[in-house]
Amino acid sequence: MFDKRSYTLYKFHKQLNQSFQNKRELLECALQALRDLFRLDRVYFFDWQQERAILSLKMMCKKEYCMDMQEDISVANEPVFLRQLLQKGVAETTDLSYPALYVLIRWQRPSVELKSGEVRSITREKVGVLRLERFRKRRVFTPGEIDLIQDLGREISHNLYNTEVDQAKNQRLNMSTALNDLSTIFASSLRLNDGLELILKGVQRYFHFDRVHLYLTNSEGTRIKSVLGVDISGTVTHESGASLRDEEKQILKEVFDSSATYRAIRSVIYLPLKLQRTKVGFLTFDNILSRRKIGYLDFISLQQFASQMALTIDNARLFERVQELSNYDELTKLPVRRYFNEKFAEELYRAKRFGLSLSLVIMDIDFFKQINDKHGHQIGDWALKAVSKIIRSSLRQTDVPCRFGGDEMIIMLPRTNAEEAKVIARRLQERIHDITLPDRASVEPEHLSISQGVSTYPADGATADELLEKADQALYVVKQNGRGSFAVYREVADQVPQEVKKSKTVAAAEKPAATQSAHPAELSPESSDKPVSLP
Repeated sequence: MFDKRSYTLYKFHKQLNQSFQNKRELLECALQALRDLFRLDRVYFFDWQQERAILSLKMMCKKEYCMDMQEDISVANEPVFLRQLLQKGVAETTDLSYPALYVLIRWQRPSVELKSGEVRSITREKVGVLRLERFRKRRVFTPGEIDLIQDLGREISHNLYNTEVDQAKNQRLNMSTALNDLSTIFASSLRLNDGLELILKGVQRYFHFDRVHLYLTNSEGTRIKSVLGVDISGTVTHESGASLRDEEKQILKEVFDSSATYRAIRSVIYLPLKLQRTKVGFLTFDNILSRRKIGYLDFISLQQFASQMALTIDNARLFERVQELSNYDELTKLPVRRYFNEKFAEELYRAKRFGLSLSLVIMDIDFFKQINDKHGHQIGDWALKAVSKIIRSSLRQTDVPCRFGGDEMIIMLPRTNAEEAKVIARRLQERIHDITLPDRASVEPEHLSISQGVSTYPADGATADELLEKADQALYVVKQNGRGSFAVYREVADQVPQEVKKSKTVAAAEKPAATQSAHPAELSPESSDKPVSLP
């Protein structure tokens, strides 16, 4: 025997028995099916916010189409209607001139929560309401139709649950993939700033926040060292040494000192980045412009990622610090010879390409061996520190000093001609002469002095070796004439003995390849635009 009710339920079940991307797709299919099965003029779906007694309209279907709607309807003054709907799951309204039926739908929605530092899966009950309308007054809903509609409502509830479960699983999978991609990007970047820029772009792209900012602080969390940000357009901003207003200082204190794992201040989420007692910084994100609600899963995922991000940043900082220390002499805090060679090669290439001048100064401390013999090596080390401190404080940011070996130091002066180099040499001579050795046994204070030789590109040489050789020969002349002064090679070239020129030329020619590599290589005019890095 043909059972029309069972056939209708089966047909409806078949229509909904498919994979939907989200709740909206499912509702659009279900509402269209209800409209056709019961020849409805309109059918609506509401989310019921029971704590506020509000029906929030989400979708409406009529004729051949469905549309998203947004309207909140208060039912706080309808106690009889609410009681009937909750008790029976169905209610008819008498306020309209045509039949309208309300049907209650309940389903479980999977969600997540953070408890005791762990993410736990939970389910929350969701309540929805269907409203079915027929505009003809005589086409009332029969008891048989009402029972069938309620059964179809339960079928919708079942499919809403399945769709929400599938969507939550896909969301968790996509989130895990996104965080794994972000970790891979960060781990593969060679420089800290490059990695931070990529990670912020990734966070903005995967989570669709309007703005994401990363504030890096000192270890005490009292000062902002730099701020990196990215907005919805993908534009990256970077600010170093940012100062904080009093209000922001209070926020900083709350973020780090609070026992809470995050702070939400005026729609902006603050996540602290810290490792035990080390405060790395904090991450902020918001949707102030779009006013889109930040999902709880998004927040929890980022919160878990924050600890990994803090560890990676701290490790990257440590690595950069080790690299930085390897480029500087421990005693004098001046760059080492390898670092200087690389910078010298780059600046010499730039000078050749753009027709710029470049000067080189070689200096050593006068009678340094006697200082060590007379006062001891501790005083000798003290003298090296004092001289290097004067050098660091007397040069421009573009100048590159270096401890070349022993008490010999060298300074590269980019875009500096001979006359300008003499000004710098005179300044160094005067300031270093003011240094007195800390030896209480001496009756008279002993002042330090230095001898300096200067060479200039292109007048004194076209290659790195030539400039070093000419500066060294100028230094030789200064030492022969009593020390404590400076000289430019082309002004004293006639005072350099031929045997000195010859011996240095022969020594350079016979120098082993490994030794020659200690100096920057000559860059030919045919070289490419890329600076050459030397060992």
